[in-house]
Amino acid sequence: MRHALLGGLLVPARVPALAQVVQGRATDATGPAWLDPRTSLAADIKGAKVYRSLAPVFRAFGYDDADRVLVAPLFNHLWAVVYEADWAYEAYQLSDGEKPGLWWLEQFRSVLGTMELLDETVDARLDDLHAYFELETHLLAADTFDRDDLARAVRLRCSDIKAFTAVAAALTGRPWARELSTLIGPMMSFIDLEDDLRSTTEDAAEGSFNTYNLAVRRWGETDGRRWLDEVGSGLLHETAARLSRVSPRALQAMWVVLGRPGSDTAARRLRVAASRPRRLLLTGLRRKLLEGAPRPFEPHWRSLDTPGGGR
Repeated sequence: MRHALLGGLLVPARVPALAQVVQGRATDATGPAWLDPRTSLAADIKGAKVYRSLAPVFRAFGYDDADRVLVAPLFNHLWAVVYEADWAYEAYQLSDGEKPGLWWLEQFRSVLGTMELLDETVDARLDDLHAYFELETHLLAADTFDRDDLARAVRLRCSDIKAFTAVAAALTGRPWARELSTLIGPMMSFIDLEDDLRSTTEDAAEGSFNTYNLAVRRWGETDGRRWLDEVGSGLLHETAARLSRVSPRALQAMWVVLGRPGSDTAARRLRVAASRPRRLLLTGLRRKLLEGAPRPFEPHWRSLDTPGGGR
């Protein structure tokens, strides 16, 4: 038996209480139990902004506007906790004070475990997020590091997005949605790289982690930028290579992702446009990913941006 939430989102029977949990129906009148510990207003705002920026991905999974409103308290909170952890690590990196604890990781596992959404994939991505924070701290303080270290940081950096899009896919009960959440992983890492190119000056002033700034510091402007351009191109080619290994429905959903739908209507139109023979769909997707790959990256490659979104 499947349980339908408002808006038509399918929920696996193993989490039948999701509607009550997400809507905040708890014995504690102040809010859902999984909102403890409380996050700051600043983190809540940032978390909600990330969630909004990923609306095209959620639409590709089959979420409509009503669905996304319904699950917003969960995903807003998850990303708010990410920001609290990120800021704690930044403070530690700048002051060399007390190292942050792992309360945030325990919070993720408690929340998702309670909702029976902590599968092996999600758990591994949460471990990756912890590994990223540790590696980021090392790279900022290191006098020297090699390309493998920075390349690993590039891949680990958006582990939160990989974890929580896997959660979003699992909530739909659709196997092809899980395929899509895995397929877009390298592309998400690419988008993070491009984000860094746009914020090099701001990040340098704040002492924040920035892959481009680190590469330039280590290997110089020309070699550093060239190498990271190659890393970014490799991530896009990796995404393109994965296309041939997923189901037709996952390919159609990828067409929706790359179409950046700004509304449910736009997402439906993209699904209709994606109803074409597999060979033609593969060719079109590879063209969208690879043709005109910029060196250095250009703003049009921010393929998941929506107004008011982004981190």
